[in-house]
Amino acid sequence: MPAPLARLEQFATRSSRGATLADGRKVFLVCVHGKVSAFINRCPHQGVPLNLPDGDFLEPGGELIQCGMHGALFLPESGECVFGPCQGRFLESVALSIDAEGNIDLASE
Repeated sequence: MPAPLARLEQFATRSSRGATLADGRKVFLVCVHGKVSAFINRCPHQGVPLNLPDGDFLEPGGELIQCGMHGALFLPESGECVFGPCQGRFLESVALSIDAEGNIDLASE
């Protein structure tokens, strides 16, 4: 069985993390107010990874996802851009499942 994308306990020290899916797509997971969400790591404005340059996926307050290239801000619940050049557009979400041991993986289709 492949390793999970992440484990819940990993979010105790850092609220976001990147991962690579088996098909090679880059994703990121964020944990805001105890809820874990995942999205493809691509800004809808210009298609660049959100954590450029070598940044985190959340703005300094830890409440919103932020594009490191253009400063666009996204809601972690839905991926909707609420500020910036892509306002009203959405990040591509990735469905997750969390098992009883805290393993986080792709949801079964």
